[in-house]
Amino acid sequence: MALIAAAGFELLIGVVIGFVLFIIGLFFKQIIVFDSIALGIIAGFAANGIGHLGTALSIGIGAGVFVLLLFLQMTKIGFWLIGVLLSVLWGFIFAFVAWSVTDKSPFWTYGVWVVGALLIMLLHLWSRKNMNQI
Repeated sequence: MALIAAAGFELLIGVVIGFVLFIIGLFFKQIIVFDSIALGIIAGFAANGIGHLGTALSIGIGAGVFVLLLFLQMTKIGFWLIGVLLSVLWGFIFAFVAWSVTDKSPFWTYGVWVVGALLIMLLHLWSRKNMNQI
């Protein structure tokens, strides 16, 4: 019985590692899709938790946000608007981590914010190029 439990635990660890690697790969290869999925999930949870809407309606709102963001990022204006805003947001998230780790050093905080936003914008451009090849 212990052998079966150990094999099941190993399988579970493999699935979790595979899922984490999938998410990381999606972030780096198709950040447009990753952002759309993440914001769709956030919108669904916000609709349910903050708006106190039903579960089915919240899932619909999350799916709608996902489709809308994916569609908007296929247009030139939508891509630049959403891409720049999300790049600045990701840069801010990285800067917050740098701020926390470096004892609130403004040099590292702003430096990481700028470099992080630029790198994420490059990922958005690369993702758009990859999506146009499909």
